[in-house]
Amino acid sequence: MKKIAIFQADLKVGGIQRSLINLLSSHILDNYQVDVYLFSREVFYEINGLKENIHIYFLKPFPYWFRFIPVALLMHMSFYKEIKESYDYAFDYDSYRQECAYCVTRIKQAKKFLWIHSDIEKELHYKKKYRVLYTFFKRKYQFYDEFVAVSDGVVEPFRKYSGNPCVKITVIPNIINTEQILEKSQEHTEVIVNPDKCNVVCVGKVCVQKGYDFLLQDIYTAYKKRKDICCYIIGDGPDLKSYQKWVMKHNLSDVIFFLGNQKNPFPIVKQMDAFCFESRFEGQGMVLWEAKCLGLQLIFPKRLEKYNIHLKGVEDISEALINLKKMENKTYDSLNEYHNYIEMQYRKLLRN
Repeated sequence: MKKIAIFQADLKVGGIQRSLINLLSSHILDNYQVDVYLFSREVFYEINGLKENIHIYFLKPFPYWFRFIPVALLMHMSFYKEIKESYDYAFDYDSYRQECAYCVTRIKQAKKFLWIHSDIEKELHYKKKYRVLYTFFKRKYQFYDEFVAVSDGVVEPFRKYSGNPCVKITVIPNIINTEQILEKSQEHTEVIVNPDKCNVVCVGKVCVQKGYDFLLQDIYTAYKKRKDICCYIIGDGPDLKSYQKWVMKHNLSDVIFFLGNQKNPFPIVKQMDAFCFESRFEGQGMVLWEAKCLGLQLIFPKRLEKYNIHLKGVEDISEALINLKKMENKTYDSLNEYHNYIEMQYRKLLRN
């Protein structure tokens, strides 16, 4: 049985973390011995039920200031001697942290992959912290054999900024655990929406990237045209308080509701008529596919189509909200075609 080492910063709340859990819960890695190395013991997702071929190990993270050591210099240092060296494949699933890059390079004989989870060009434009860290880790790309992009939309930005426009990149979207979503959507929730309203939901970290300022303004515009619309925001983040103040200032406390992080958001999402998503950029909008699984109408801007091939965006969000119809019957979507493509891509990736 071939062996895979996967390095990920943590399993706290987040899209990358959830996508890894979905991969580990799927059958795609059933024929491999999989060791997952994490650099934090804080775990948000359930890991006790993982399959017998998957093992979780916790490693001590680098001191924070190590992020400001050029990666080429780090590679000459000696850490993490407890990592086994006999793997066939090594995944840097995190793609950001120095620890993951360092550990992958320690496994000499393994084929080394790095996951591309976001649009690097947009990250550099919008995030000052990322610009600083990028100057220290950008040379790490030379240490990998191949790259995996979660959508077509992140491929060209990566080619542009990786320093090697000819690198081999395989596009593999994130797995959506549709069976688990359907099962969890049946669980009890204290959050019950008004069935007489047209209910809209968004899920994600409450930060500038996710475009909640756009969403709030478009809900406000729609509300002035129709009084039956309500919006529920599931998530937490650094900009939550400022958006809550904005909602209070515009007298929308009975229209827009902040629900915070939810261990299981699906019983809430299932009650909605539409999922509205206005992120400034993405790697892939996993939450869109999760909402599609539960049969919701999807409202998102055209600019996000490149990150979600086969999903159709709209030209005007506020207009789409104004014209939104209630859904009396929703159809569950198992996303079979979507997952058949993912399985085929993984077979190609691990063919050697």
